[in-house]
Formats: sequence, C-alpha cells, structure tokens
Amino acid sequence: MASNTKIERKQKILNAAIEVISEHGSASLNMKELAQIAEVPRASLYRTYASKEHIISDITLEWGLSLVKRLQATAPRGKTNGAKIGSVFKSILQEAESNPRLISAVLENLLSADDTTRNMQIKFEELLPTLLSSVIDYQSIPEAKKVMDSFLRLLLANLLMLSSGRDSLKESLSHMIFAAEKLTGADYWNS
Repeated sequence: MASNTKIERKQKILNAAIEVISEHGSASLNMKELAQIAEVPRASLYRTYASKEHIISDITLEWGLSLVKRLQATAPRGKTNGAKIGSVFKSILQEAESNPRLISAVLENLLSADDTTRNMQIKFEELLPTLLSSVIDYQSIPEAKKVMDSFLRLLLANLLMLSSGRDSLKESLSHMIFAAEKLTGADYWNS
C-alpha cells in the first residue's frame, strides 16, 4: 500500500507540473506552489523530487513513452517506408504544436548539460528507434545507427523551431521529410 501511495503522489506532482508548464511555461514552476497545486506536503514533494529539473526529466520520459504507446497503437498511414516515416514525424510534430510550452520544457531538459538529466536523455534517445521499428525495418537502412541519430537531431531541431513559433507544422514536416528521404536514400524511401 505504501508504494501505491508513493506512485499516486508522484503522479499528482507530475500532473500538477504538466498543468503549470502547459499554461505558464517551465520558468513558472516552483516547488512551493507545485506542492500546493498537487495537494502534497512540501516535504513529500522534496522526498519525491530533489528539484524541478528532476520533475521535468520525469515529464520528458513520461511524454516520450506515452507518445510511443499512442503512435504504436495507431497504424501509420502510407504504403511506402517514406510515407510511414512521414506519418510518424507528422504525429510527433502535431503533438508538439498542440502544447508548445510543454515541448519547450521537454526540449530544454533534453538539451541540458546537467549531469542529473543524462540518464533520462539516454532513455529518451532510444524512443525514436523503438517507435520507428514498429513502423518500418529501419535496420535495413544503410548505416542505420547514424541515420537514426540524425533523425533524432533533426526532430529536436524541428521541434524547437515549431515550439518557438519560428516554423509552422507544415514547414517543420517538410524539412523533416526532405532530410529523411536524403538520409535513407530514394530506393529505401520509396519501397
């Protein structure tokens, strides 16, 4: 029972943090107010999370894992590898467009040089290959590891451009698809 209480408390904290970040951005997140919003004692909040960066790390992983589950549950649109990859990228970018403040916090956390976020960053980097492997046989792409690393970097850059308002969804998706086709090669893309 004690572990269920801890899990419930952790989820209340994460839900409250997501609400604050989504409405006001990550700069507005402070531990004292978060404890009040989550309706947990401040001491319990600090036992669960040492800092707001730790909270945002868990939000980042939770968002990524949730996105993977949702996208894996729906069949990608398209008959070719390129169309399927494009469908995945479009879904990710649409999600980002729907909550730019949360995505900005996620990106800030993913790009942080803080050692406390490194384990989360490593886990997050594994999500895109996991997601794409349910859609295509990406291992058959020449130099698949480098291509997947490049996809992740392109995705992060386009998420940043989209969440900052510098690019539209259409522009970001166009850049992603153009680069992905070049990276995979026309034969793979069109098969």
